[in-house]
Amino acid sequence: MLKLRFPLPVFRNANEIANGKNARMALKGIIANRVALVISPSFKSSQYYEQVHRLINAQSVRVIEKSWGGEPSVEELSRVIGELEAFQPDYIVALGGGSIIDGTKLAWLFYEHPTLGSDVLYRPFSLPPLRGRAKFAAIPTTLGAGSEVSSAAVMLDHQTQSKKAVVTHDFLPDLVILDPDLVTEVPLDVLKTTVTDTLAHAIEGYVSLIDHPLMNTFAEQALSIVYRYRFKFSDESWKVEMLSELQYAAMLAGWVQNHCIVGLSHAIAHQLGSFDIGHGLANGLLMPAVIDFNYRDESVANKYAQLIQNAGVPSKEELVGLFEILVGGQKTNRMFTEKQLDVIAKNALLDPAAKSNPVRFNEDDVKEIVKQCL
Repeated sequence: MLKLRFPLPVFRNANEIANGKNARMALKGIIANRVALVISPSFKSSQYYEQVHRLINAQSVRVIEKSWGGEPSVEELSRVIGELEAFQPDYIVALGGGSIIDGTKLAWLFYEHPTLGSDVLYRPFSLPPLRGRAKFAAIPTTLGAGSEVSSAAVMLDHQTQSKKAVVTHDFLPDLVILDPDLVTEVPLDVLKTTVTDTLAHAIEGYVSLIDHPLMNTFAEQALSIVYRYRFKFSDESWKVEMLSELQYAAMLAGWVQNHCIVGLSHAIAHQLGSFDIGHGLANGLLMPAVIDFNYRDESVANKYAQLIQNAGVPSKEELVGLFEILVGGQKTNRMFTEKQLDVIAKNALLDPAAKSNPVRFNEDDVKEIVKQCL
């Protein structure tokens, strides 16, 4: 992999991407002796479970159910790491939402490097190389996390009660499978909140302090796809063609957030998982206020205007309205104490996403946005 000591726009991606209806057939192309398939317990009742298991081309396949709830902690990963160690797979496949893919990346990391210390874990690009023991595939079943094309895995630090990113380009999978059929069984309210994450990745990455011309094009296309389906989000069922295009949008936006990082909305949302506020919902509620906050800067307002124009969205109001459509005016009705707000604000400023937000913010700004939106 290219190693640079100076800033230069580079496109880093998964090795291979199979996409479209029946893309799961790509599992037949895996070359491995022992494959560990990491899933959520609910996928065992899926109509596609037996087929996915059967398609994996290996002498032995072990299904491992995730051992964590939302974002995993080191302690919660221990059972899965133990099962990987006992089975000794040479290929690991993660099937599920962003939490499953991120958790599996981390379990894979500790499977390959069991003595890894916390001093290295959270230091970006300081991890030892992967693939000494296993390759990795990701099959997302939601429409926004972008974890399948991300160099990061998010985990929960119990000490600070905040999310932290573990970062290495080795996390980029050997194989990504985007199969819309595997998304059809996910509840629509879950899918809607994951689409808000697609929007947040695209929009925050576009106005980020990290400039990457290619990623701007991807962000415009991702937003354009989501906007095109704005009148379909209220339908009782989503057609496979729509799911497939939204998968593309999620991947495009995932590329954007992986190369340009994100911003203020994510910096706050990363602190809300410990309060049982889902990541997609948090971004859906926060983004309108974050856009207003950033609009105070004329040059940033011009970048938003460029994104809106190039994506074919008529106005800023229509852009903000997409979040209203997707989260349906939800409020968490969460009452935070001043002490909790202090912790959220302090950790938001320390979050890596804070550094790339185009407008500087302080703790009072964070508190005001949280009170306004949640």
